[in-house]
Order: sequence, then structure tokens, then C-alpha cells
Amino acid sequence: MSAQFTDLPIVRGQPVAIRPHRTLSIAHHPGTTQPDTVVFFCHGAGGNKDQWRLQWQALKAEGYSLVAWDLMGHGDSARPRDDQAYAWPELVADYLAILQRYAGARNLLVAHSFGTGLSLSVLLAKPTVTINAALLLGTQLHRPAVSGGLMALPAWILEWLRPVLAKGFRERAWHATADPVLVAYEEKLTERNRLHMFKALTKNAEWPDADLIPTLVLPVSVLAGDSDGLTPASGGQDLAGQLPNADFQVLEACGHQLMLEKPDAVLKAFNKLLAKAL
Repeated sequence: MSAQFTDLPIVRGQPVAIRPHRTLSIAHHPGTTQPDTVVFFCHGAGGNKDQWRLQWQALKAEGYSLVAWDLMGHGDSARPRDDQAYAWPELVADYLAILQRYAGARNLLVAHSFGTGLSLSVLLAKPTVTINAALLLGTQLHRPAVSGGLMALPAWILEWLRPVLAKGFRERAWHATADPVLVAYEEKLTERNRLHMFKALTKNAEWPDADLIPTLVLPVSVLAGDSDGLTPASGGQDLAGQLPNADFQVLEACGHQLMLEKPDAVLKAFNKLLAKAL
């Protein structure tokens, strides 16, 4: 393994019973110089909390409080077999419970892909804590098409086809110039995520009602990769266009994994959003 990955994971969690029968691996770093500003990181489907490691390190050094978690069935979180454990309302309820437990005086959401839909649903649910701003990466206005195709196959067949699925994801999710060592490392991590979970997640996936998006008036920044084959930039632009207080940016030579492929650009966008929100 490359030396750059020998000390991973950086975002290390602990099992937390966030709700009855809902145990998630949650990483919590109390801030130092700016502890009352809390940044919440929500990864996408098939991801894990350590995908935020580069932003985590930078914001930790700046003194902020940080929270990241593995969604149910992902990474080090519990892996129930019941499909309903991955229902959209359950994932949103987990998110709301995490906000309630760790929120500070100022709170910002940073989310990727599937996690952006969850974040928007959480905002529309009107959490009891104040959310000051949100940074959304690789997102779109309407629910991604997930029905039919390979996802209609039984989970045991999907496991058998995992190399084929991984190849297809690699071609659509990463820019051609992405570090092959990084891509291989991330693919290795996804092997912990069972395809039974992913099948249940996509089957149960919902998405916020597009007609309600204009009611969200907090500052939002939407970032897209110019070569994203999973959530094309046009979808992110459509979402930003419906948000009253949003800006939109396309990152060049970037695929779907923005926080890993262009970490400096993502951090720059976060700092700009933070200045706007606070």
C-alpha cells in the first residue's frame, strides 16, 4: 500500500446507539479555538466517513468541531438484514438525531451524492437546531433513476458480479486522471459494504419534493464535477437554480468523488460558504 494510506483511517468513529436499535459508527471531534461551530459530514451511498479525511484534517486544524458518521449498513456501522432498516425516513431520523446530539451554536452540513438528498430532506423536516449553511457535492434536483437493470437481480448474484459493478462505477465516478492508488484504495473499502444493503438502499430511496426546494432559504453552495457520470453537473445546476440563496460551481477534470479528487477546491468552497453564513 502507498505510504499515503498507511495511517488510515483518519476519521475514526465509535459505536453510538443514536436511536433504539440504530447503532452507527460516529466520529466526533470537539473543536478547540472555534468549538461552537460544528461541521457535519454526510457521505453518499456505498461510501464511508473517512472519505472526508482531507477536509476533516484541515478543519480540525482550524479549530472547528466536527462530526461524521457511517450510514446504516456502511463502514463500521451496524448491518441489519431487514430492508426497512434502510428506508429513507429511518436514515433521515438518524441524521436528525445526530444533529440534536452534537449541534453547536452554529452548524454547517457538508454532504455528497445520496447524502445530499438526505440533507435536503433533513432541512425540509425543520430540525430543532439551527443549520446555518450547506455544501452539497455531486447532487441533483430530482431523484436518481435506480429501478430495473442490475439492481433488480438478487443480492447473491450482485455479489458474484461485484467486479463488473466495480468496473462500471469506476468508469462513471472517477475522472480519468484520478490517482489509481487512491481509486484502488477506495474500491477496497467499498468491499465492506454488502450489496444486499445497497440494493435495499436504492429500492427505498426517496428524494425531496422539488416543489419544496425553494422554501430552503439558508446559504447553499453546490459543487459538481465536469466529468461526473453518476450525477451530471446539469442536475446540480438545476438544484442550485431552485434554491433562493445558492451558488453553483463546476470543478474541472473532476468526476463524482469531489472531496477526494479536488480536496483543496472543496475546502475553498467551504470557507467561502462559511464566511457568507456566519
